[in-house]
Amino acid sequence: MKFRMVFLGQDEDSAGGLAAQDIGTAATVTGSPERCYEHRGTDMVRRDQLANGRVRYTPVANFRARIVRDIIRDDGAQQQRDFYVEAEWGGRTRGFAMPAAEFGRMGWVLHQLGPEAIVYPGQQQHVRAAIQSLSGAIPQEQIFAHLGWREHGAQWVYLHAGGALGVSGSLEGLKVQLPAPMQNYRLRPPSDREECIRAVRASLHVLTAAPDRISFPLLAGVYRAALGAARFSLFLSGPSGVFKTALATLAQQHFGAAMNAHGLPANFASTANALERLAFSAKDALLVVDDFAPTGGAGDGELQQVTERLFRAVGNLQRRRRLAKIV
Repeated sequence: MKFRMVFLGQDEDSAGGLAAQDIGTAATVTGSPERCYEHRGTDMVRRDQLANGRVRYTPVANFRARIVRDIIRDDGAQQQRDFYVEAEWGGRTRGFAMPAAEFGRMGWVLHQLGPEAIVYPGQQQHVRAAIQSLSGAIPQEQIFAHLGWREHGAQWVYLHAGGALGVSGSLEGLKVQLPAPMQNYRLRPPSDREECIRAVRASLHVLTAAPDRISFPLLAGVYRAALGAARFSLFLSGPSGVFKTALATLAQQHFGAAMNAHGLPANFASTANALERLAFSAKDALLVVDDFAPTGGAGDGELQQVTERLFRAVGNLQRRRRLAKIV
């Protein structure tokens, strides 16, 4: 008596994934013959050319994903690469950004896509390679994450929350992303010579808002801030009700008209780390830190420490080096 065994289920391949499918040479192979990965239905698959001339397809994931933007974030001290990924699974589509290192580790799949997105056993790095391979030409996007001067091509430009200013005015195509408290650092070039004259006169009129011993150093600090790194800070001191915040606001509004007394970028209620991050991003711009208000209680020691740390970092020109290490 003769028997014939027919297996009707799925098996695992040598890599531990779902069973590979052998297809004869007459089968239609989508994509370039040199490409190792393809989309088949809603899956991503690995394609192998076997020695006998047949083609084997091995599913690597039950979803599709591609990198649509290669983002370089430049904070003036170092660069970080992020990928913006679009994924399709279960009839849904989602886009999200992540650091390039996190993309390479592939731990993001369940976190971003949920339990319905499956990377088949043993195929994790094949999924990474498939996404990179099937993304095609990926446009690169540079995003600046600080204010102030940067060399761009053959010219120097001044970055602000709304973009960049060059010799000829606003420049197109430069993207700037800043922390939320700094979104009002927006500069608008004058539309004509007369508007420029009015702006300069309005700036000089600030000198009349306080005695010369206060207003002259304050306005000098505004213009000095835009010239690059300085080893000093200014501190307005006085009893409550003498318009310290109002005067500081006039100085701050040189870098954005929307920064009024109720919308200054920083205050001493924040932690030292948070304030140093803002100072790091401010670079060649004035940063007013409001509400230094000791109460005579136990909390004053911590306030003094925050203040000393911030001022010392400015005085030692450490804020742009040290912040590269703060997470």
